[in-house]
Amino acid sequence: MPTRDDEVLDESLARLARTGPEYRGGLSNHGPMAAEALVCLGHADEVEHWVDGYLQQLDEAPRPFDRITDETWREALGDRKRVTDWTAYLSNQLADEPWRDVLARWWPRLMPGVAAAATHGIIRTSHAARALDASPSPERAHELAQALAYWAATYEELPGRPRASGQLAPADAVRLLPRQATPPGDGLISVQLRERLSGDTHLGPAVNALRTPPDVQADLLTLATEFARQFAVYGRGHPVAMLHAVTASVAAFSVLSLLPEQVARDTYDRLWQAGAAIVSVYSSGAPAESVPASEPRSRDDLADWAAHTGDAHAIKLTEACIRLDAERPGPVLLHAAARSSELLG
Repeated sequence: MPTRDDEVLDESLARLARTGPEYRGGLSNHGPMAAEALVCLGHADEVEHWVDGYLQQLDEAPRPFDRITDETWREALGDRKRVTDWTAYLSNQLADEPWRDVLARWWPRLMPGVAAAATHGIIRTSHAARALDASPSPERAHELAQALAYWAATYEELPGRPRASGQLAPADAVRLLPRQATPPGDGLISVQLRERLSGDTHLGPAVNALRTPPDVQADLLTLATEFARQFAVYGRGHPVAMLHAVTASVAAFSVLSLLPEQVARDTYDRLWQAGAAIVSVYSSGAPAESVPASEPRSRDDLADWAAHTGDAHAIKLTEACIRLDAERPGPVLLHAAARSSELLG
C-alpha cells in the first residue's frame, strides 16, 4: 500500500508532468529529480512547497512535431524539438510492455549519448526508474517516459570510444586527465564540453588508461567516490558543472540491478568518459582546496542542510553522496555533500 511519502511524490510528478524538460534557453528541469531526492532524504513534508516555487521558473512542454515510429527513431535522436514526440512514442511502449523491458531496451541504445544535456538524461531516467521500482504508479511510469525522452532528444556522443583497459586505479587515472590553464566559460555545460574538447587528443588516452573493472558495480562506487573527491577539491569554481560527474555515476549505480547484466560494462566506460570530461574541463584553472580533515557532519544534518538551501543541485548531490556513503562509508563523500550546500546555498 502506498505510503504518504509515495503519495507526495506522485502528486508532485503529476504537477511537473505538464512542464518541459528545459527552461531559460537550455537549463534542465530538475523538478522530478529533486522531488524524488527530497523524499529519499526524509524531507517529503517539504516537497509540495519546493515544487510550488520551482514551477514558477519552468516552461510548458513543447508542442509535438512529428510522430516517431520503430522505423524512424534513429533519425530523431539528438533532436531537441522532438522531445514531446519521444514522450508519446515511449509512453505507448510503457503502456504495452513491462517498464523494465522498455528500460532494458533503451538504456543501451542511449548510453553512447550519456553526455546528453550534461548527463541529465541518464540522471533523470535513473531517478524515475528507481522510484517506479519502489512504488509503481501511472505518474512514475509517465515520468520514466519523459526522462527517457529527454535523454533521446538531447542524445550527444563525446569524441572517441571509451574502454577502460589500462592499469591505473581511478585516483591515478584522474591525475592523467588534461587540464588547461584557463577555466571554461559560463555557458551551458554541454556547449562548454563540446568546445573545449574539440580537437583534443589527450582525453582519450587518459580515459583508456583506467584499469579494467574486475567488478563493475564495485568499481563504479570507487569511481563515483573519486569524482566526489574532485568536486570537494576543485568544485568552488564551477560547482554545478563538477557535481554532475558524481550524480550521474551514483544515479546509474542505483538502478544497475534493474538492468540486464550485460549493459553494466558499457555503462561504466561511458560514465567514466563523461565524468572524466567534466573533471578535465571544469577543474581547469580552478584553485585546489583540501578536503577537510575534521569529522564530517552526520547524514541527517547534511540532509537537513541541503533541503534548507532549496537548491536542486545541492539536494541531488547530497542525496547521491549519502546513498554512496551508505554503500561504502567515507568522509570525503560527506564533506563533498557539505561543500555543495556551502557553495550553492
